Amino acid sequence: MNVTIKLFAMLKEGLGESVVLDVPEPVTVRALLHRFSQAHPRFAPAESSLRVAVDHAYAHGDEVIRPGQEVAIIPPVSGG
Repeated sequence: MNVTIKLFAMLKEGLGESVVLDVPEPVTVRALLHRFSQAHPRFAPAESSLRVAVDHAYAHGDEVIRPGQEVAIIPPVSGG
């Protein structure tokens, strides 16, 4: 299954607006993040701090992503 992932902040700066990952179906949020880190190793150190949103809501590691759902990866944000 191909999943299009919207990116934000440093991920967007490094990779663009979005990336497409080919993942097995079904895929959990945790597995998707691991696959993202494998595909883009420079962001692997941040894997544990990345958040995933599915259909505009933060998702937990065991949540299954289904075809057609909107997925976003959000890195930690700092600022004042």
